[in-house]
Amino acid sequence: MTSAALLAALLALPASAKTVRLAAYDNDGKPMDLARLIAFISPAQTRPAGNAAGLLLTDVDGVPVAGRPWWVERSSGPAWSWEGADKVRASFPWPIEKDGFSTVQVDAGGAGYADGQAILLNEEIALTAYRMLQESFKDRTTTWTPTYQPGRKGLELLAAAKDAIARAKAARPEPTQARAYNDALQAVSYAWQQMLFEHGRQIAEDPKLGPALRWGLTLDETVIDRVSEFDWLADRLQEARATWVRLVFRTNPLDFTYSEPKSFTIYDELLSRLAERKIRVMGSVLDSLLWPKGVTPELYAQRANNLAIHFKDRIRSWEVASEPNGTWIGGSREPLPDELVLDCVMAGASRLKKFDPTLETVATLHWWEGTAGDDRHPTFAWARWAKNRGFGKDLDVMALSLYPHRHPVGIAFDPMFSRLRVAFPGQKLMLGGFSFIEGKDFAGYWWLEPGSVDEARKDVLSLYTGAACAVPQTLGGGFWWPTLSQMFPPEKRTTALFRVYRNLRKRISR
Repeated sequence: MTSAALLAALLALPASAKTVRLAAYDNDGKPMDLARLIAFISPAQTRPAGNAAGLLLTDVDGVPVAGRPWWVERSSGPAWSWEGADKVRASFPWPIEKDGFSTVQVDAGGAGYADGQAILLNEEIALTAYRMLQESFKDRTTTWTPTYQPGRKGLELLAAAKDAIARAKAARPEPTQARAYNDALQAVSYAWQQMLFEHGRQIAEDPKLGPALRWGLTLDETVIDRVSEFDWLADRLQEARATWVRLVFRTNPLDFTYSEPKSFTIYDELLSRLAERKIRVMGSVLDSLLWPKGVTPELYAQRANNLAIHFKDRIRSWEVASEPNGTWIGGSREPLPDELVLDCVMAGASRLKKFDPTLETVATLHWWEGTAGDDRHPTFAWARWAKNRGFGKDLDVMALSLYPHRHPVGIAFDPMFSRLRVAFPGQKLMLGGFSFIEGKDFAGYWWLEPGSVDEARKDVLSLYTGAACAVPQTLGGGFWWPTLSQMFPPEKRTTALFRVYRNLRKRISR
């Protein structure tokens, strides 16, 4: 970008705007202008509108800053602009070669970036990730119980990441250095995945912590259409060593509040089959995809209360908030107001605790940051807003739902659960619903290898089921969302994905 072009772009900004200029290179060491950089960090099949591309700029405390969109318009050279905060941090999707998309962070060593700075983006991504890996490693090997004991492979990958960072720091010129930092980021990602899986397995094998972990799958609202298969489904869940299921109760348009005894008939049959096999249930009061128009806090609380009363001795855990920070609740075209959704789930939690204080209440937040597309709904921005209104008061467990084909996770897995622990220090944590592409065709951000849907799905299932055991204050969890369609399709069939989960449970088991 010429000096004249940069000056013209900056002059188009508000007088109060601050800027950070970026140099960025692809995996071949080729420089990227703004258009190429946005294409590089975007899902191939669904280019984002405008220049959003998953970027989230916040101040050093994590509050989104003013000025969106933050990419400098009409500029051939990448630059960020914002208003207000003296210093910013950034997160955005980034493809790690041969591994997949992650949500990465850059933060100038924790201090944030000031107006007028120029950075090599590849360097900042790799150095931030490596620092956070080191911090997690130190924490896990000193303060966790049990402490992390890295195996041979873990030690090798940690050493490889350290060596790769050192090579990148010494590399010259800039394009070669950027390529070396991309390689180093890949090494960091491999080491981090190995650490999470290894430590997760060690926690699962701990005689005190292991038995409390939950190994979950999801029975969505379509399960009521498969009454003739209830015994078979329960047998397969037992075979897979699932100890919990997340049971989604249908909207029930004729009896939304479940005030009629006949509304429970099918569910009573299903719970009897699960109880016979000692599979416990977390009931979902209302899944985020099922909210009808006309819901009020009173109706929501009544629905939660009636479900809890009927199943009082059989369901002791209730998900009262399913992805309340989603933008599709009540319909993506005309979603219900955020305040209404928050009031509903808080009323549901309060009603359950009044009925029986020993019932467990769970809230599952949807993981997304810049891919949320606004400043209210990113996971931790929404959590801060909701906590200021009392969210968390009647909650025992906080979970995150992960859909990395829509909102990349990757090396963000460990930091985001650490942030969740800070945001909700009094609650247990858990992996909630997760999956990778529900159809057959590739769509969204790739993982493992571009276009390899089946292998990516197996890898995501294995990696995060194991890593869920290595979450702070963990209950485990990991309720694979499309269990019925991807593991137990109709006509009493199992799939390769079911066998992957079954074999994984044999490897990580108590």
